[in-house]
Formats: sequence, structure tokens, C-alpha cells
Amino acid sequence: MSADSEHVTPAHHGPTVSQYLLIGLVLAIITLVEVWISFSDLGAILVPALLAFSAVKFVIVVGWFMHLRYENPFLTQVFAMGIVLGSGVLLALIALFWTDGSDIVGFN
Repeated sequence: MSADSEHVTPAHHGPTVSQYLLIGLVLAIITLVEVWISFSDLGAILVPALLAFSAVKFVIVVGWFMHLRYENPFLTQVFAMGIVLGSGVLLALIALFWTDGSDIVGFN
């Protein structure tokens, strides 16, 4: 064994402290925008806007804090397909059961 092999440092695997702080700042800003949106009178786009911001935050948290960004690309693809499938099912259920109350007898 040589002297060089004893001083091998492990490879860095994950975000640095400054990246964690930047990610935290981005997530805080997105949360502030979500709170502002929730108190705004946006009508029909309120819920889709909040869902979109929540999805962005979810991707950031999973990608960075769960270190998915540094894993095997196959695992990322499997996870992404689950997200796409789950989102599709959610949107299909919303479309299937969406009602504004106008088709309910006696609803005013």
C-alpha cells in the first residue's frame, strides 16, 4: 500500500451547504408566492396555479433533498414515470367528478 492510497477522500455526493441554502431560499419564495396567490382573487386559475407551484416544489425537494439528482438515471426515470402516471390519474379524476353545481336539482 502506498502513502497516497491512505489519503483518499470520499467523493462528494450531494448538494453543498450553499446549495442547500439557495434551495431553501427558492422554496421559501415559492411558498410566499403560493400564500399570495391563495389570498388573491384569481377565480378559476387559483387551484391550477397552486397545484403547479406545489408540483415545482415537490420536484425540487425530491430532486435535491432526497439526492435523486445524484442517483442512477434509471431511478430518476422510474420516479418521473410514477409522477406522470399519478398526475394523469389525478387530472382524470378531477375531470370526471368536476361539477359547478348547476346540474344538481335544487342547488342555488
